[in-house]
Amino acid sequence: MFGYVRPLQEELKVRDLRRWQEDYCGLCRCLSKRHGFFARFLLSYDMTFLYSFLTMDRQPEKPEKCWCPAGVLCRKPCRRQDMAMEFVADMTVLLAYWKLRDEQKDGSFFHRLGARMAAWLFRPACGRAAAAWEKQDYRIRIQLAKLDRLEKARSDSIDETADAFARILQGFAAWWRDPAQRRPAEQALYQIGRYVYLVDALDDLRKDCRRGSYNPLRFRFHVQDGMLRPEDMTYLLQIMNVSIDLAGSAFELMKRTQRGAVTENIIYYGLPAVLKAVAEGRFNHRKKQVRT
Repeated sequence: MFGYVRPLQEELKVRDLRRWQEDYCGLCRCLSKRHGFFARFLLSYDMTFLYSFLTMDRQPEKPEKCWCPAGVLCRKPCRRQDMAMEFVADMTVLLAYWKLRDEQKDGSFFHRLGARMAAWLFRPACGRAAAAWEKQDYRIRIQLAKLDRLEKARSDSIDETADAFARILQGFAAWWRDPAQRRPAEQALYQIGRYVYLVDALDDLRKDCRRGSYNPLRFRFHVQDGMLRPEDMTYLLQIMNVSIDLAGSAFELMKRTQRGAVTENIIYYGLPAVLKAVAEGRFNHRKKQVRT
């Protein structure tokens, strides 16, 4: 994924930060167990958020210790593997595989070659995940195909392109069988999906202009030297803040326990902080946290 959905750590309590880190390490280990060691490289903050979101109505559980491949002598506390974590691990593989397949169509020769080799590496894992979650796999493929058609047509509609991606995340709400939980979850994930697509487009605008790659903002607004005019930037930020607000409204309708504190932090603090950092050109994907 992209790394735009993360908490604002200085606003987290120590226990909630610890739970976020346990979820992150637990998902990393689950990816390795289900799909092999190299699946660990698909780990992202966005999918860790999805796991925290899907399990926020549970009571906090005691973690277990696991070995960390990033530090051979290090044993970290991590969340125990459960069905929700397995679901998120499978969705991580499906998203990554179909995105790699899509990247084989554009870019330089070496970029397409790298995407082809990575897709070949994760093809068995994708097959297992698709067999376990056929509806989700179908939804991902359909929406990415729709997004590809819009990109080839050089669509200037940020609503249509963002909608195609947002519906992928919306489909993950099918995890809940309880309609009272599933319906607001669909709205929250849909709005977060819109936010992710648009903030990624804003973050990549300068690079896409330089390469001549498709970016809906290039065709919707007047772009000069890879930057939006102030009035266009203001309009775009208003749209994205509306998505954040709607995600928060849906979140308030959902049941949650103490584990929901991390999700609450991400929606109310993390998303606005990332948006501000991207708009000001100071967002760094490699940083472990986003500061105000």
